[in-house]
Amino acid sequence: MTPVRDKKRQGMVRLSPMVPPEVHAQAYANARAAGVSMGKYLAELIKRDQVDDSGCPVWAREVFGDLSESDQGELPMTG
Repeated sequence: MTPVRDKKRQGMVRLSPMVPPEVHAQAYANARAAGVSMGKYLAELIKRDQVDDSGCPVWAREVFGDLSESDQGELPMTG
C-alpha cells in the first residue's frame, strides 16, 4: 500500500489505523503523559519494536499465533 502524503506537512504520511476506543484512550493518555503528539508516540513505538530474523515482531506469534505466509490471507480493504 502506498502511503498518503500530507500536503501541509512535508515528508510526512498518514497512518490511520482503526482501534477499539479503550486502546485509543490508552495511547492518547500515554502520548499526553510523554508530552508528545499521538503521531510522535506511535512512530516511536514502531521504531522501537523488536523483530526476529524474519522481520516479524518478537511478540506477534504469542498474540496472533502462527504467522506463516500461507496462513495470513489478505486484510479487508477499507475506505
